Amino acid sequence: MKNYVNGGPVLQGPVAIHAAQALREQIAADTQWPYPWSYPPPGATRVTAGADASGSLLVPVAATPTQGLLYKVDEGFQFALTDLVVEYLNDGAAGNWKPGAATWSLTRNQPVGVFTFQGSPVQGLTNVDVGLGTLQIPWPLECPEIFQPNDELRVVFTNDPLGLGIGLGIGDPNYFKAILLGWKWPVA
Repeated sequence: MKNYVNGGPVLQGPVAIHAAQALREQIAADTQWPYPWSYPPPGATRVTAGADASGSLLVPVAATPTQGLLYKVDEGFQFALTDLVVEYLNDGAAGNWKPGAATWSLTRNQPVGVFTFQGSPVQGLTNVDVGLGTLQIPWPLECPEIFQPNDELRVVFTNDPLGLGIGLGIGDPNYFKAILLGWKWPVA
């Protein structure tokens, strides 16, 4: 005869031991870091404006897509892009660029000027015709973009993309600046 409590059977003997172990494993799994896109998980490292996640570029000639930043996600790590800075600097100060004067795009695994099936633009960050964020206040993304090990992220700038003569001044003292911010953590 089986014993029942609250409509379910009361487990006894070896079955009870296996059930208890399964419950412990489920509780342990639930305490793992479930949302690495919201908060850095244990073992995460900040990605800041260091040499690998920051780039500057002299404003190039018209209608020439030019790489301003290449960031490669380390092997064995994932990367959550949480904030970014894409800015035009004129003589060291933040400059304004009028819509249509220049564009920039963030791409994943897509070399400049090369079409690959593995590469793609990052949704919402393609042919953007205004800067985002400043060196003092980065632009926060509503939901971080998650990138996989060995992904190559590029910020590509195009001055006067339509060749209409409305672009930014070429060369020194005109620069584009790009910074990617977030965290990376080991792949489990």
